Amino acid sequence: MFFRRARISFESGLIILSLLFHLYVIFSPADSLVNWYTSDDAFYYFQVARNIANGLGATFDGINLTNGFHPLWMLVCIPVFSLAKFDLFLPLRLLALISAAYNTAAGVLLYRLLKKYLSQGVAALTALILVFTPSIHLVIVQRGMETSISAFFLVWLLYLVNRWRDDPALPPKKSVLLGLVAGLAILARLDNVFVVLLVGVWFVMGTASVYLRTVVVGDLAFIFASGLLSYYIRLRAGPFYLQYSASLPWLVGMAFILKPLAFSAFGLYRPPEKRSLWELIWRSFLAVSSASFVIGVSLLLLKSLHVYEGLPRSVVIIDWAGTLVGVIGLRWIALKLFAEKPSFSKSQISSGAGSHACVSGAWKPPRQRICDQLSLLAALPFARWFDWRQWKTPILRAVRYFGLVGLLLGSYMTWSYLYVGTAMPVSSQIKRWWSSLDTVYGVVVRNVAELFGFIEGSGPWQLATSPVSMAGSYVENRFRENYASVTIYLVAALLVFIILVLVIPHRKLISEWAEHLGLFPLFLGLYAQIFSYTATSYINIRAWYWVGEMLITVICLGLLLESLRLGLQRLGLKTVIWRGLVAALGIWVLLAIAIMLWTRFPYEQSMEEEGYLTYIRALEKATRPGDLIGMTGGGEVAYFIQGRTIINLDGLINSPQYFRLMKESQATAYLEKLGLDYVYGMPYVVTVSEPYGAMLADRMQLIDRIGEFGLYRYTPPAGVAP
Repeated sequence: MFFRRARISFESGLIILSLLFHLYVIFSPADSLVNWYTSDDAFYYFQVARNIANGLGATFDGINLTNGFHPLWMLVCIPVFSLAKFDLFLPLRLLALISAAYNTAAGVLLYRLLKKYLSQGVAALTALILVFTPSIHLVIVQRGMETSISAFFLVWLLYLVNRWRDDPALPPKKSVLLGLVAGLAILARLDNVFVVLLVGVWFVMGTASVYLRTVVVGDLAFIFASGLLSYYIRLRAGPFYLQYSASLPWLVGMAFILKPLAFSAFGLYRPPEKRSLWELIWRSFLAVSSASFVIGVSLLLLKSLHVYEGLPRSVVIIDWAGTLVGVIGLRWIALKLFAEKPSFSKSQISSGAGSHACVSGAWKPPRQRICDQLSLLAALPFARWFDWRQWKTPILRAVRYFGLVGLLLGSYMTWSYLYVGTAMPVSSQIKRWWSSLDTVYGVVVRNVAELFGFIEGSGPWQLATSPVSMAGSYVENRFRENYASVTIYLVAALLVFIILVLVIPHRKLISEWAEHLGLFPLFLGLYAQIFSYTATSYINIRAWYWVGEMLITVICLGLLLESLRLGLQRLGLKTVIWRGLVAALGIWVLLAIAIMLWTRFPYEQSMEEEGYLTYIRALEKATRPGDLIGMTGGGEVAYFIQGRTIINLDGLINSPQYFRLMKESQATAYLEKLGLDYVYGMPYVVTVSEPYGAMLADRMQLIDRIGEFGLYRYTPPAGVAP
């Protein structure tokens, strides 16, 4: 009873603190409140939501239909920004509170999840870190993006899977609720699909052995990663990748079907026996080779039918090798960690197995061992390796979970295709196309470290590596630049040493915690997400893509803190001292967020009235009501400007048709048909960088400078009708 009261007390305190902190923000002056929304991308949501609320449809400019947003956050924004007709800042204040509420709810659920395995103090401190750490708060809560709702549904999904995974008699309504939460997690941010799928398989296999869960989830992750990386290794990122990777979806799609079937047929999903490594290698070799052969033949057939043009044949071999190494390595490690007695012996597989001449208990040379495995496979009846009693519960769970996930995701994709003309957001397609251009938006991954997500500035593991990068930056600023790299390596080595000291004495306990919390499928799902960007020529990666990576980093930090507590307890540290340390860390986190909010959102009025609108008001003075102004970006300007229409030139929040015309170098004809009047942007971006330099050449005349931006009159060449 005490713990229940304590839980309620902490959760209530967390909610009250969050409310107090964020009420301070939402009542701050307008000049301060705009510091909350530091991303122009957020205003894409706001302007589209505003237009939907006004009956114009899913459009940024009131002309072109678009789907360059994540659907669930847009549904949240629509009623909020219906209030913009009364006051432009009223919805901004309300949305800040909504974002904080989602993040606080995620903190409460994380506390409930961790408290089952960790001490109450460590669970509470971990929740505080998630909700109030400034570097996390800047990404998940501030900016007005979909990050807060994505974090909430990811944590809720983990919480429900942890509660219900091991229940063999789980009621259908709970499976349906879990499927609904999983589907909403995808709609909150579409690249959550990888985590949702692998965590879903983990849940579906909940009544199976730890070994079977591990290899099934691991196989699916390896199949996806191997397919993506095979094209990356062969083509690298850039123009060639875009030209020759059209067959990638076919390879991965067929692999998801054929490879698990081959693994099952060759006994790789049967209960682990005390097999030799040689036996594991040959079973895996035969399974992977047979599946890869069928995939390779099918890809060649599809190419001959002109389903796609480019097919680098070596990707099949690279994919075969990657899958084989992954399958063997995964099972060898799983056998070492989760060795269990087999539920049936070889003699039970088939009563006729012993009649085969090459089946014997004596030692056999390699050729005879191959014969042994093939004989066992031939004698294995279908009913044995697909026993309905064994698979009934997983299949029913899968139907309820993935059925609802598929329904929600399929409904969105169907709507998007019928309404806009493409099933997936046009923005992600454009950012991959940018990799073929000489553009200011960024570069493709340049080395193995970046391929695995260690990207400076906005990478997936920015939170985990922040102590190292902060130490390097400090040394670089205070001393010499050449000392920074040495400092980074030393700090990284020190952190690895500290982690090993904390983990090794409690490795078995930490392994159990990770298994119960579902960290294995979460980690693999996150790396599938990372590779879907880094291995596919995607550029202009942003910090808010990596909510899941921040979440798993915080959870792992909680596990390390619990290991520290156990270690200090073993050394005789009194409980009261540990509680004092936890309380001090919690107070430090709260002070950090208070200082950040006080600094970023002051209540002193700007010396210049409406300072946040200075450049927008200057743009209004330089143009006329009704004018169409082209901008690369333009979200904030579009939201605040009066009587003018902003046309998005980069295409991220424009239509698929505009994107197609950009690729065909025909976008200017479209702009002239619209009657574009001006182009407003950074001079280098709109006059030199691709695609704008060539696209807008000989069509712009500089007439004014507003801050760092240039205002250009858009004038079609002679003979071109506007």
